[in-house]
Amino acid sequence: MNQFRYLLMICLFLSIPVWLSAQTTSGINPPFPVQPQFAEGLTIQSVIIILEKPNEKVIADSLETETFFRAFQLRPGSVFRQSFADYAIKRISEEGFVRNAAYELFNNNFGSPVVMVVHVYYLKPDEHKIIAGKKGMLKTGAKRDFPLIIETNRSQLTFLLTGGAGFFNENNAFFSKGAEFTKGNPVADNPAGKGVRFWGEMYLEPGIAGITKLGNSKFYAYGAASVLFSGRNTSDIYSEGPALYADFERLYAGVLVAGLGKNKQTNIDLSAGRQFFQLNDGFLIAKFSGSANAGERGSVYLNSRTAFEKTIIGRSQIKKWHLQAFFLEPQELFKDKQSNTNYTGISVMYNNNKFIDAGLSYIHTTGGTTQYRTLQGGFGKKGMYVINPKVWLKNISSTGLFFRSEYAYQAHSSGDMRSNAWYLGLGLKKDKWRYSPSLYYRYAYMQGDDSTTKTYEKFDPILTGGLGNWVQGLNFRKVVGNGNIISHRVELKANFTKSFEASLDYFFLQAHTLSNLGALAPIAKLNAKTYGQEWTLTTRYFLNTHFMLLGIISYAKPGNAIQNAFPDEVYTWTSVQAALFMFF
Repeated sequence: MNQFRYLLMICLFLSIPVWLSAQTTSGINPPFPVQPQFAEGLTIQSVIIILEKPNEKVIADSLETETFFRAFQLRPGSVFRQSFADYAIKRISEEGFVRNAAYELFNNNFGSPVVMVVHVYYLKPDEHKIIAGKKGMLKTGAKRDFPLIIETNRSQLTFLLTGGAGFFNENNAFFSKGAEFTKGNPVADNPAGKGVRFWGEMYLEPGIAGITKLGNSKFYAYGAASVLFSGRNTSDIYSEGPALYADFERLYAGVLVAGLGKNKQTNIDLSAGRQFFQLNDGFLIAKFSGSANAGERGSVYLNSRTAFEKTIIGRSQIKKWHLQAFFLEPQELFKDKQSNTNYTGISVMYNNNKFIDAGLSYIHTTGGTTQYRTLQGGFGKKGMYVINPKVWLKNISSTGLFFRSEYAYQAHSSGDMRSNAWYLGLGLKKDKWRYSPSLYYRYAYMQGDDSTTKTYEKFDPILTGGLGNWVQGLNFRKVVGNGNIISHRVELKANFTKSFEASLDYFFLQAHTLSNLGALAPIAKLNAKTYGQEWTLTTRYFLNTHFMLLGIISYAKPGNAIQNAFPDEVYTWTSVQAALFMFF
């Protein structure tokens, strides 16, 4: 318990000066920022353009915004790439009436789509335009220009450098039944159980990224490469002893064709390699599910690897409409035990940058050896497909109300499989109130199997995930997964300062059916439906633009579905986490 108390004191101590400063903050607080390195691969949900004129600051009207979109190809609904955004901002800065330009990114949770705020600073009436010319370390030789290597009027080349370190404390992990819940798991050679398990993890990802315009054409070539080092100092929640591992993370290339058509409102983007991908907010495919991190990789909690092992992604945007097609294969843990499960999909999306974000996706499992377990023996996952409509509404009637919903119909091209999943979320966010509070309720349903029928009906959540989005209970997720689950989520959140955000989540989790074949061994057959409850306090605090502190305390109380699975007592499960992330 000493480690647990020590880590808890660290989290609380680091929060004290922030809470104190929050008490003296007044006025409207901005949304919480996210660094470009974390936002890579996420959807741009909306774009706000602020014109910083000499005597006034105004938000661009619809005509000015559309002119901006045509000229610089940063549209809501597209995917954020830092190289694209940086190059677009550079082009804005080169306009004759502009002194300089910059952008900020904001989101609600790790892995949520981002809001992009662009600041355009106008020249004063008596101010002359300064042409910067070449910039970067190769030009100046100055360390202060890091990570920019070189920037010209046609190209940009920059270093990538991200990292993180954290300490993690589990008390009564797996509700004190670690050996039972991890039976058959190849990485669980020393699972935590009753009592305390305390360890540390770290990672470092150096790399390089760039973009260049090809001649006088509308073609831009871009790409990135990085290596990720990760490790832990001692046994984590699953595995025995320390670990150190290194491998490629990002390794991709692409071509962007921008400003096509009579009105220059069409873009085409094609890329392939090891890169990030997410569909919506991670309900079916999450950025953080692109790679495995447990075992010898030593990053089971920092989850440092997120790039998919193989991707081919094509995107096109025409005005407010977006089309994307993708092939994805996640990076698996063991090189000698690869299932090679991969997915092919297509999405059509509409985003008017005001109040509606809607879409329709189709995902098909096109390869792999993974099997679904059924009472009749099982069948291959290859051939499974999902039809997935989505509707998100924001600031309904200018009240701050927002609504989110997705539905997923799941079936199989050759197996007897039919299932459903969906969620309904309604929230209220008051940006003009002190601390910008928000309240959100979500009901989520992922169907379970009816053992009295031959049809397999347990929903397969594919690659769901994302802290704060679809990790339905930080602790419970490790036990119950996401199939055969009904969840109620209530979230209360506030931005106490521009650098400090806190949220409190409550989950009430139930099984849809008692038949639970394919789940972890102790709960493969249920005699009660209540999994339990979990409360999670999450804080994000930016020390400066390059370092962010993440603090988490999560308390899970088992229900009858878990208690009845064991003849002896099970215990409540408390997790305390403190991590520091670095971005350059």
